[in-house]
Amino acid sequence: MSDQRAVLTTIAETIARNGADSVTESIIRDCALQDRTRFDTLLGKLDQGLSYAELGELDKLFGSCASFFAERKAVMVARFEREIEVYANQVALLDTLSLSDAAAEANLEQWQALLSEERAQSQYFANLVTAQKNIIDALLDGKSTQSDEIQTILRTVPEIRDELVFSRQKAATIRETLTTL
Repeated sequence: MSDQRAVLTTIAETIARNGADSVTESIIRDCALQDRTRFDTLLGKLDQGLSYAELGELDKLFGSCASFFAERKAVMVARFEREIEVYANQVALLDTLSLSDAAAEANLEQWQALLSEERAQSQYFANLVTAQKNIIDALLDGKSTQSDEIQTILRTVPEIRDELVFSRQKAATIRETLTTL
């Protein structure tokens, strides 16, 4: 169980940095560096107004660059979930074999609470990517940045970001508790 706890701690710390393990990095690949730079530049200028050609370029780059961080986070969260399942099975076995409350001693509820926050963050990242795509699509369809459609999307973005920040803070608190035990 201590080996599995070490695995969980390593994954939790990696996820906290928005990092990935070698397996995830081999599965989820970022776009080429020059494409990433151009994508980030165009995305950063989106609220300043882009020409139709730049919007088309951004849309093209979107497919290969936009979801990288969200997908990587999702895969790492799935891995974390699987490792918590393994840990929970070990705890259940220990619980059956001993007279102590293994689940409490193993902090299983805290690990599961951390997983819940990481899942939420993964969803928030995906929601931000979807919002970006919806804005780009609306602009490509000729909508103004002041249109009701785009303004509605723009109002949701700060809410999503706030939820993401709050979830990250909660996860950091849980993670700190777990890593100091």
